[in-house]
Amino acid sequence: MLTRQERRPLGGPALLAPARRHRVDLSTRRVVPITPMDGSATVRALPNTTEVPGGATMNNAWQKIQRLTRLGAVCVLLATTLVAIQTTQPAQAADVPPNPLDKPGWILDRNDEFNGSLDNNLWITNYLESRTPESRSRARYGFRNNALVLRIDGDQPTYYSNNPMKVSSIQTGQRTDLHKNDRYDHSIPTIMKYTPQHGYFEIRAKSNGRSGIHTAFWMIGKQDTWEQRGELDIMEHAGIHGRSRFNYNLFRWSDPNLSDSTQSVSVGFDMTTEMHIYAVEWTPTQLKLYVDNVLTRTINQSLKYPAVFLLGIYESAGWTGSVDPNDARPKEFVVDYFRAYKKDSGGDGDLVNGATYKIKNAATGRYLDSETNGVVIATDPHQWNDQDWIATQQSNGTWTFLNAVTGRYYLDSDATNNRVIWNNGEILGDSRWRVEPASGGFRLNNDRSDRSYMYATSAGEVKWNTGSTDGSTVWIFERK
Repeated sequence: MLTRQERRPLGGPALLAPARRHRVDLSTRRVVPITPMDGSATVRALPNTTEVPGGATMNNAWQKIQRLTRLGAVCVLLATTLVAIQTTQPAQAADVPPNPLDKPGWILDRNDEFNGSLDNNLWITNYLESRTPESRSRARYGFRNNALVLRIDGDQPTYYSNNPMKVSSIQTGQRTDLHKNDRYDHSIPTIMKYTPQHGYFEIRAKSNGRSGIHTAFWMIGKQDTWEQRGELDIMEHAGIHGRSRFNYNLFRWSDPNLSDSTQSVSVGFDMTTEMHIYAVEWTPTQLKLYVDNVLTRTINQSLKYPAVFLLGIYESAGWTGSVDPNDARPKEFVVDYFRAYKKDSGGDGDLVNGATYKIKNAATGRYLDSETNGVVIATDPHQWNDQDWIATQQSNGTWTFLNAVTGRYYLDSDATNNRVIWNNGEILGDSRWRVEPASGGFRLNNDRSDRSYMYATSAGEVKWNTGSTDGSTVWIFERK
């Protein structure tokens, strides 16, 4: 162990014991004799001096001092660098956390959190099946960490027998010749599990950056008529475009009311290593793109009809470059969730004349539903149009509500057991309703003076009362 005098300060030579007869004057760099002031044999080092044992020559002494000083400085720099290396970690992928399920100003319409299974009431797992044999249209998929993993596998058959394209896609509706009619293999039944018109739709996902691959979150017209074929690519990411850029496209196809709009969207993150949120707000006049909850692009056009939603991963689609045969498989598109919202009109605005609504009871959470023989009940939501009601304002300011099923007509207050029914088409006082704003929605007050508010019971009955205004009389109008 060193004594106090033997320890060297970091970056310089030792301050030697002063029993020496020479010193270096640092101001002149000269070796000079030491003359004790009091005749003693011990002289302490003076400021700005370094003692040299045995009267060493100036040059040798000064060179040693310089070498030792430089060595000390290098040691300090090296130590600092090593500490920085040890404490600095490499940058990590920064996933954006999932959004809360509740979204202010919106009502959750449908969702799938992909927690180990698909919602079979929402998804079809064949991609545009009428264009190819059913076995070639099947999606390859699984689940990992409560997320959907759509895959392109090595042994997966191509989508067409004479084309290298492979697809794994899920969609919310199908029909023969949906989207395109340039290929036909067989006829399929029309199944529309979820085809909304307007709303807010989002996914949280991680893409794939390999050449020859693209992933997409997109929607296409339901195609009740041939003109209803507009396509919106909400997020279309191709590996050849890099890891931080995707397409936001609107294609008109045969819709005479649309014009094509193609936009490239650059983002400041790696889409292939990080989970991020991609969403579109679809209004009657605009299509607004959101990335991580930030409005990023706006297209001042809109589809005027319901749409089918799709999630998919595609290989060798013809515009995404060649596939590297050495790339590891499977190729993956990972989706944490799909969520769809309707605007919460509640009591925050007026009903829109001619618009179609689902009408939900605020107390029970159930929806007005037309059954056969004039029966109206409140029941759980589903995709069929017997829960769709068309609001029309009459000349006296009251409203009628026409069911969307052909042959079923207007909400009507019936005299039997205070029931609410659908009628045979007459518009009289018992089928006209005054719409009154209420906290969380509206109340429907019948136009007859002896009948008042429509309400729902816990058993699902829909009736009218003579004036009570509790929570069961509040209705939420969810515009379609």
